[in-house]
Amino acid sequence: MRIPSGKSVGVWLLMAGMAAQLGNRQATATGRTRAAQDRRVVRMVAERFSFRPSRVRMQLGEALELHIRSEDTSHGLKILGSGLDVRVPKRGRGEVILLFEPAEAGMYRFECSRLCGAGHNFMRGGILVEEPSDP
Repeated sequence: MRIPSGKSVGVWLLMAGMAAQLGNRQATATGRTRAAQDRRVVRMVAERFSFRPSRVRMQLGEALELHIRSEDTSHGLKILGSGLDVRVPKRGRGEVILLFEPAEAGMYRFECSRLCGAGHNFMRGGILVEEPSDP
């Protein structure tokens, strides 16, 4: 499987609450729009030196909406090779919503990008983007 360069990934970020202002349609960084009901939503928690879930699978062509919140201190989520690096606010301060629409199949690795304690280097995971299977 080829590891994607990440340069053609469409990503759009929101802080919680701002999404309501946009209705049920949101634009990606690539200018495309996709109805909110066409997205697969995954809720992710950053806490105690791990992301839950730490592995996500999706198919190429699918839109993945990650809702990321922290159960302790501030964290970051950086998708390596994509230029994406977001701040996840500490517990009780909201969540980050990330719309991920990769243009290539492959493994997109992510990690915490904010020093959060002794186990910071263990905060890693990946998004596996697979080619659609034939019906």
